[in-house]
Amino acid sequence: MLPPLLLIDDDRDSLEIRRLIFERAGYDVRTASTPADARDAFLRHPQAAVLLDLRLPGIEDGLALIREFRTHAPGPRIVVLTGCVSDLHNRPEEAMIDAALEKPLRTEQLLRAVAGAMEGVLSCRAHGA
Repeated sequence: MLPPLLLIDDDRDSLEIRRLIFERAGYDVRTASTPADARDAFLRHPQAAVLLDLRLPGIEDGLALIREFRTHAPGPRIVVLTGCVSDLHNRPEEAMIDAALEKPLRTEQLLRAVAGAMEGVLSCRAHGA
């Protein structure tokens, strides 16, 4: 099984579809549909990577989660999904992520981007580090 992956999206249908896609690809998947659930999952379970919808409802958005995740654990890869990649331009969070993907995108693109972001994690695991 591939390393643990946390999927975060307030759209439960999209979250479920992505969960199925990544589980079929061999990932150990956890999901969260609210910032509070995402924070809890991130802090309770080690994650190799996070796939995060940038725009979440309420006061806490994806940008806040990126900052918080990096404060607690700088190692996990963070891949952001957004309707507009320019939302990240010239923001400090842009330097805190490993990839930003603009929606809509094809399943193959999504899998390739997450695999690419996790490449270093997979390499370390293969060498016992």
